[in-house]
Amino acid sequence: MPLTKYGAQFPYARQELLALFACARQDDVEQGGRYVVRGGAVHVWSHAWRTPALRDESSLVGSFYVNWNTERLTQIEWDEGFELTDLLHELALLEEKALGAARHGRKKDGV
Repeated sequence: MPLTKYGAQFPYARQELLALFACARQDDVEQGGRYVVRGGAVHVWSHAWRTPALRDESSLVGSFYVNWNTERLTQIEWDEGFELTDLLHELALLEEKALGAARHGRKKDGV
């Protein structure tokens, strides 16, 4: 099934984008985190790849795409079994870790 896409227009200062991407790189999926950074995208995985079994179990939750020229998060994608609320929750967690507070992400109630 194809990914579901949401056209976001979340503005950030360049330093905030750099901090988000640096935090995601630091928490790389192969280093015990849940992210993979490629160009202008941060991909979120369900499990860190600490063992071959966890890597096999892990699934792509979704991705955040940034346009560096406009300094905006412009697209959010998610895979089957997930929803936009899941990705907004993941964005809130990344923003809190990188920026100290959620800006555009929203944590789920009770989590």
